[in-house]
Amino acid sequence: MKLINKPSNINPIQRKKGQGKPLCVMKSMFLFILISAYSMADSYSQSQWTSSNYGYTIEVPKDFKQTNAVSQNVDFKAVKGKSSIVVIVNTLPVEYAAYNIWEILGDLETFGDEWELGAREYMNNPQFLKYGKTKIDGKDTFWYDYTTDSPKIYSKTYQAQKGRIVYTFTLTSPSEDYNMYSSVWFRFKNNIKF
Repeated sequence: MKLINKPSNINPIQRKKGQGKPLCVMKSMFLFILISAYSMADSYSQSQWTSSNYGYTIEVPKDFKQTNAVSQNVDFKAVKGKSSIVVIVNTLPVEYAAYNIWEILGDLETFGDEWELGAREYMNNPQFLKYGKTKIDGKDTFWYDYTTDSPKIYSKTYQAQKGRIVYTFTLTSPSEDYNMYSSVWFRFKNNIKF
């Protein structure tokens, strides 16, 4: 086997005559990426909203309209058709202030089964799908996905804690639209600021 040493001073874009025009290809690709990014920016354009009660900031996806909350703990709600964003904020009792989100949640292995049992009282056929750990704005965060029937809805929930405050962000869309909304929810999650 023979190794070929390539001179390190040759620009990798340069080619011998007859090997095509890589600069034209590179320019075309750059132009395509630029145009794609510009057109996608409009479809994902977001507006910022800051809670006057709790000081966190979120980005509201394009065409989502803020509506009145139904519950006393709902700090924010926005809808677009059957899709929604709901932010629930709870203040923990003083004696819980020393605990982190994982200690408050308890055993994550049994969380899904326990959640389903409790959710059946309020939801039609709730199915706990999966869960995990992530970070939002540097805070340890628990996430889980679930579905419900009538109508078929897919929801992603994030729970984070800052001091005695527990924030619950629930992002919901019709099940058939979940793949379309998953990138919107990912961006939403990555732009939450406490």
